[in-house]
Amino acid sequence: MTGYGVSHGAVTVMNAIPCGKGSTIGIDVKTEAKFDIAESTKITLMDREDLSTDLVRTCVRSTYEWIGMEPERYSLVVSSDIPPSMGLKSSSSVCNAVISSVLEHYQIRKDPLDIVRLGTECAKECGVTITGAFDDACGCFCGGLVVTDNSSNELLLRKKIPEYDVVVCLPKRSIVKSRVPVDKYRALKDEYEAMVPLIPDSYLEVLNRNGKCVQDIIESTFKGLLGRGPEIIRNAMDAGALAAGISGTGPAIAVIAEQGEGERIAERLDCNKILTRTR
Repeated sequence: MTGYGVSHGAVTVMNAIPCGKGSTIGIDVKTEAKFDIAESTKITLMDREDLSTDLVRTCVRSTYEWIGMEPERYSLVVSSDIPPSMGLKSSSSVCNAVISSVLEHYQIRKDPLDIVRLGTECAKECGVTITGAFDDACGCFCGGLVVTDNSSNELLLRKKIPEYDVVVCLPKRSIVKSRVPVDKYRALKDEYEAMVPLIPDSYLEVLNRNGKCVQDIIESTFKGLLGRGPEIIRNAMDAGALAAGISGTGPAIAVIAEQGEGERIAERLDCNKILTRTR
């Protein structure tokens, strides 16, 4: 039988690099993976032919090792509407979906958090994450608001939140993980530790504060990369957004709005955008 796996995207509430704890909110964009046994191994990344297959190959190999089976030749088709290298958790979503598709093919059930943990190890092995991205992967797989300790891969909080509209603005340039100024983030450790207890009840405020910190780091490191990003954030808030800030290490901007307000606010923002919602 064809194994089918699906995982969604997420936006950042609090970046995990400074203090090892992170928080995300799931959004309704997704990755799908279809896995089956074949005469020869063939991997298809739909509309992403220029991207490396290392991550998905690592996920398949690691899943076979996890379930104690010898690898077989396979066909794997991965499709995603999550733009890569933008801070929207595309790599975490791919890992979740691919691992799930292999497990479903063999009709093996595993704890969802263990699937997420395996995916974070695959992401670290392939160098597509700095912190292990357990917060990202949990947000993609679980939805809602999550808070995690990425140093121990522990889920500290999962909370259902109201359904919000989400506008994601996508700058023309991206930031590769190898160029992220980790030291500048870790210099904010104390400030970020103080934000952790605020997340459960004030996650939108934390999203704003985190977004400003990340914006300052990006602007001081990559001159001009954000373009009109700061202006877009101001315009979003002036238009009635509940929160707006850089997601991940950027450069995508996540705008959170009351249900039914997203389209109106999106029309006020001069950027390439995705209109979606929380999940």
